Amino acid sequence: MTQITHLEPISGLAWSVFRGGRMEVMHALGREHADAIHAFRSLLGGSWEAQVRRADTVAAERLDAVIASTRGLLPVESQELAWIAEGAGIAERDMWARNLRGDLGRDGTGCSDIAFTTDAGVVMGHNEDGDGELREHIRLVTLDIDGDPAVTSVWYPGMLPSNAFVTTTAGLAFGMDHVPVVAPQTDGAGRHFVARHAQRQPTGEAARAALTHVPCAGGFAFDVADAAGRADLIENAAGHVASVTGRYRHTNHLRLLDGTSEGLAVSDDDEWLGESMTRLGVLRGRGTPTSAVDVFDALRIPGVLGRSEDLWTYVTTVVDTAADEILLQGSGSPWRGRWSAFARGERVQL
Repeated sequence: MTQITHLEPISGLAWSVFRGGRMEVMHALGREHADAIHAFRSLLGGSWEAQVRRADTVAAERLDAVIASTRGLLPVESQELAWIAEGAGIAERDMWARNLRGDLGRDGTGCSDIAFTTDAGVVMGHNEDGDGELREHIRLVTLDIDGDPAVTSVWYPGMLPSNAFVTTTAGLAFGMDHVPVVAPQTDGAGRHFVARHAQRQPTGEAARAALTHVPCAGGFAFDVADAAGRADLIENAAGHVASVTGRYRHTNHLRLLDGTSEGLAVSDDDEWLGESMTRLGVLRGRGTPTSAVDVFDALRIPGVLGRSEDLWTYVTTVVDTAADEILLQGSGSPWRGRWSAFARGERVQL
């Protein structure tokens, strides 16, 4: 039996908590939010509709190959998506088309991350950016599945809860930055599914291994904060992987992988590549952050904060693992809470 709780919203973000077995939770997630998923799917001229058309025409063969590869590499996460689709009453292939949007070729931009370690822990901040048309649909969900660490995710209805900011009761927090790949690896796994696989792991070591050993068909830069005191940036793009530990900033272009020599990168005159590099420059111009408040303030300044129809910051989140605190701002006022409770699906304000 699945227990479903709707918590009081925080900073304008509705929050639902699901506890129980894997199949029951994923069915319930789709069923409980079926209206939101269908509304997201049917936005007039929306990005999901465009991705379905693309998957049915120019990218059909590639889509089929990546679906098959993902099911083979990550069967649990693939089944989770099928259960969400079944619960929502929506075609599973439509859900795959939406979730593989960055694994079929060039796909937009969005998201910024900052992380650094201290003597006691890690501070990591993430801006979740995307199309302005979607800003009313983004929400929080907690999945407390038997046998897994509980996870609380910033969620796009219809997505596998994994592709935005995620934090878990294993003492981990994740931010995912889109990196464009012009030639995806069709025998890799969908990047949302690689993310979800890592976020289900019981330790930081296991999560980092998942992100480096399972190739993404497309590309993500994964930011991982570990309560044990380690911060990692891992670029996983079309089967190529590189990582760095410690202090870093990241936006939406490859910084560790040599995308030019490996045939991954878009051309230098790409509009969104230029936007990403400019945004990174603005972050660098803020100097070196020394606190969670510094990181939060940097992510909320003009030039980093997105407020246009093409690039909208849905939510800013900053985790301070040593202080066990999370700072969050969506469409409302900033909210400060207990990080460990937030990951469990408990609203504990500080």
